[in-house]
Parts: sequence; structure tokens; C-alpha cells
Amino acid sequence: MSSDLRITVSEESGSVPVTILHIIGDLDANTQKDFESKAQEIVKGGASNLLLDLSAVGYMGSAGLRAIHALSTSLKEGGQIKLLSPSEAVARVLKTLGFDSYFEVFDSVHEAVASF
Repeated sequence: MSSDLRITVSEESGSVPVTILHIIGDLDANTQKDFESKAQEIVKGGASNLLLDLSAVGYMGSAGLRAIHALSTSLKEGGQIKLLSPSEAVARVLKTLGFDSYFEVFDSVHEAVASF
């Protein structure tokens, strides 16, 4: 994985199991493949309800948005992706490009997990 991007994984239980990807660093053309590889590894491991913690993402480019969108389309029927605490810069990009209407965005991990 690139030194510009780190992903740690945790799990929470609500009405269904939720896998949280804590993304640290920039999500752009330089790190897109690293994100996709890790995310697909998690999905192949059986995760279908994903919460992407974007609080430590300083920059997200169009390649990062495409990677998140591609991940959402690769989930099995019934699987979902939701976003948690995007940084101010990332929230601005999500809103500008309309991704905030495509993905649910939460400020609280507890509210996000309960929404699945």
C-alpha cells in the first residue's frame, strides 16, 4: 500500500454487521489502486455493509470518487456503502459533485451503524 494512504479496518454490530474502513491520507489517482485492492479484499472476505470513515482524508480527487462508486456497484445485492465524517475539503467535493445525494453521510459512527 502506498505510504500516502493507510486503511485500517474495524467492525461494529448493529442490526447487521458493519465493516468500517478508516481511510487515512489522500484518496486520488496515486492511491486509488491501493484503496480498490484493500476494499475488494474486504468484500471478498464477506463484508457487504461498509462504512467509509473519511475524517482523516485530506484530499479526494475524481479517481477516489470513482473508486468509491465502483466499490458500491461491486457489492452484492443488499450491500451498502455509507460515509462517515468527511473532512471539510472532502465534504465540499462530495457536495459539489452530488455524491452527498448518492451516499448517506453521517457525523456519528453510532448513527451510521444504526442506519444499516
